[in-house]
Amino acid sequence: MKRTALSSRMARRIAVALVVCSILPLVLFASLLRPAHSTALALGIAALCGGLCAIIATVYLERLYLPALRAARAGVDALHQRQAVALEACGEDEPRALIEALSTCSAEIEEQFRILQTLHEVDHLLLGSAPLEQVLEAMLSRVRALTHGHCAGITLQDGDAPGRGCVYVTAEGLDDLPVSRVALDRGILATLAAEAHGLTIARCEEARHSFLTPLKHTGAEVFWVWPVIVLGRVEAILAVGFKEAPPADARISRCGGEFAARLGAVLSRSEREAQLYRQAHYDPLTALPNRLLFREHLAQELAAASPGALLYIDLDYFKRVNDGFGHLAGDQLLAVVALRLRAAVKEGDLVARLGGDEFAVVLRKVVDAGAAAAVAERITESLRQPVTIGSTDHAISASIGITLFPEDGVSPDELVRNADNAMYRAKDLGRGRFAFVEREPAGPAAAATIAASGLQRALRKREFSLFYQPQFAVSDGALTGVEALLRWHTPTDGTRQPDEFVPAAEESGLIVDIGGWVLDAACAQLAVWRDRGSMPPRVAVNVCAPQLADPDFARIVRAALDKHGLSPESLELELAASALADPEAGAALARLVQSGARLVLDDFGKACPLTYLRRHPISVVKIDRELVAQLPHDAESAAIIETSIMMAHALGKRVVAQGIERIEQLDFLREHRCDFAQGFYLARPLSAAAMTELLGARGAQAVSGSVREAG
Repeated sequence: MKRTALSSRMARRIAVALVVCSILPLVLFASLLRPAHSTALALGIAALCGGLCAIIATVYLERLYLPALRAARAGVDALHQRQAVALEACGEDEPRALIEALSTCSAEIEEQFRILQTLHEVDHLLLGSAPLEQVLEAMLSRVRALTHGHCAGITLQDGDAPGRGCVYVTAEGLDDLPVSRVALDRGILATLAAEAHGLTIARCEEARHSFLTPLKHTGAEVFWVWPVIVLGRVEAILAVGFKEAPPADARISRCGGEFAARLGAVLSRSEREAQLYRQAHYDPLTALPNRLLFREHLAQELAAASPGALLYIDLDYFKRVNDGFGHLAGDQLLAVVALRLRAAVKEGDLVARLGGDEFAVVLRKVVDAGAAAAVAERITESLRQPVTIGSTDHAISASIGITLFPEDGVSPDELVRNADNAMYRAKDLGRGRFAFVEREPAGPAAAATIAASGLQRALRKREFSLFYQPQFAVSDGALTGVEALLRWHTPTDGTRQPDEFVPAAEESGLIVDIGGWVLDAACAQLAVWRDRGSMPPRVAVNVCAPQLADPDFARIVRAALDKHGLSPESLELELAASALADPEAGAALARLVQSGARLVLDDFGKACPLTYLRRHPISVVKIDRELVAQLPHDAESAAIIETSIMMAHALGKRVVAQGIERIEQLDFLREHRCDFAQGFYLARPLSAAAMTELLGARGAQAVSGSVREAG
């Protein structure tokens, strides 16, 4: 209505000016139009008067409206440059109203620019790497400035103490950022969760509004409060305090809501990052640090060059609980063990679960072996106490290996390896005790003991694998079988060949267990190939003298074949000549032949009496690789091999040549009717996966020249 009145008034003024400019010349023209005067003179005078009136009207309208229009143009230019300008109200009526509206709009836009700039600064702080208190202080000061509040505060819920929070406050006259711990009322948290846009609190109740008490102490009486919601839960509270009720202003609600939303986004990101960190660094069953965090912590301790100790702990008889009572009982037992371990060490020491039933403890500032031994003794005594699960008491114990750093190692790998070896020494000494690493082994026997300890761990942790050496018919290149070759993949030294660890395994007696694993693993792989329709004719497995001396070995072989549904003809047992030297070997070999397996005499031609071929039920002989290596240029080796092939054939045996590395060797063997051949020239030892590919691609089982595969 007002705008219409102003427009009408402005229109009337313009109309009056136009009428004056039009009528006045006509009046003058009429008064001058007399007989005594000529028409031309009258028209000239009228035109002159009309122009003068137009000039007067133009000057009047310019003074009335042009200053206001110029001021409006300046205001628009200032807004374009994102600058606020205070315009002087000039002109009358509608121009003045236009200037006043433009000034108000300019002030509001300037305020919006200031808010957006402040929010940008807050985003930069929240997403940066500044300390929490610095970020909160900067954020609160900006909230208070934008809302013109007396004070402002942020309450963060304590993740480690549900129902409690920390209140950070800034106010006029405060130089630092005081922090108060308060108990949070569940009712007010539920109320805030339903008020995402915030609410006002004019009467502060001490118990219900405990998070406002620190703000009230600064002199504030009325509060605007906004919840900071993360994943549907109030994680923080933003509050602004005023000494008296502020005028109704949507800007206060909008500013507080923007700040609360930004803080919620950052807390949500922090929560996700913390959750991912926990998943990556902590064991979900026991809530202990896992292997990754343990290694990081140990590396930090070593980098700090402070003395300490590492305890490597393995539970004794845990498998008995896990297998006999189920994995749930085993998990409950591990959780109890974790609690006992944490109770046995001081604050600042690290207890970690490395996997399975293995734990580790990193002791800080341990200067001698006695202090480490005292902690190990506490742990062993604690774990000797029965663990009650349901209605059953389970007796367990722990074997602990101890290393001191930096004396026993300067890297995590070295320390863990030494502690692991010490733990197996503790097991060898009778379990349920601790042992220190032997820093200087007394001789070969001690070295063998340490190596054997590593082999025992390798068996438990499945660090062994089998590679497969293909064997071909010399006459036509058909694939006739594979030899299973043992490899040890150590965690620190890489892959080790059998000659690097088999002597220690034989000396310690572990070779029987290792050989049993090899037999079962080879039969299992053969069954896999059979199920895929690409099974080789047979697999050869090496057998040592201790295995052959075991009265139950023939039964073990038969059980492995039956377990995987294999026929006896698919298995060959390779025997070294030393295994046949025992007078009891004949009976053992007879039992093996009765089980259906074929026997292969390895390294024939190298200190192997010919009587072995006559006395024992050998089906295949393998020519020593050292003799094959001399072919065809060494006449003596060539003669021995030629004679060996002839004698074996005369006795009804078949012959395998191993170590073929050149085409000349293969040609010699073909010329002298050797039956089978294997070696790098034909094919390298292959992993199970690579061997599967070869079996699937061999087609008619022909080998043209050679098959070169990387193992």
